[in-house]
Amino acid sequence: MDAARKTDRSAATPRVATLRLTERSRRAIHAEALDFVCVRYALDDAQRAALAGLPIRWRRGRGASAYYPRRAHGFDGPHILLRVANGRTARWHTYRRARARYSTPPEGIEVETVALAAAVLVHEFTHAVQHGACGGVRRKFSEVETTENEVDFMRTRAPEAFAQLVPVVRRRRKSRAAAKARPAAPSGLAALRAIVLRAAGRLAGLVSPAAPAKPSTRRRSRSTTPTGS
Repeated sequence: MDAARKTDRSAATPRVATLRLTERSRRAIHAEALDFVCVRYALDDAQRAALAGLPIRWRRGRGASAYYPRRAHGFDGPHILLRVANGRTARWHTYRRARARYSTPPEGIEVETVALAAAVLVHEFTHAVQHGACGGVRRKFSEVETTENEVDFMRTRAPEAFAQLVPVVRRRRKSRAAAKARPAAPSGLAALRAIVLRAAGRLAGLVSPAAPAKPSTRRRSRSTTPTGS
């Protein structure tokens, strides 16, 4: 009876397909990303060797990857942390930058884990090039450049995922002259005062002013008690 229950439970709960991150798959991911970046920046043999020699910490599971330009985590110099998802597929998320033109939707795009790992490594290799880790001239740090390289890599590596990207529209900024010409919004007290003055003006227009009384020529004597009492 217990064996039957155990069999039923295992059949009802499907196993998630996992990806074995072997040495062969690591070399394939590394070679794909390295070839793309070397062609993109026209690196020579010495620069390619320097970029290829960057240590990589391979980690499984979710989380962010990163490029470290200085000594950390037991490494004497620059190195890369590359996280690879456990499953055979994972969600691809990019930065949302208008100058990069495209980005993934908020829910991400499902792609093969190997392709995603190579795209993320392209992203981190780009940061290494920006910091001059391969011996070239340092470039300006920019997540726009890394996102552009990541997207262009996936254009040929995973065209079905590239087709699901959404365009990023640049927001128009108002000029300083237009902002200065626009009157400032009134404060709460000023707005209340304006409302009261407008109401008083309408009320004054409805009630006609009384005619002034003619001065009397009759001389009055003062009285110690008020009249009408």
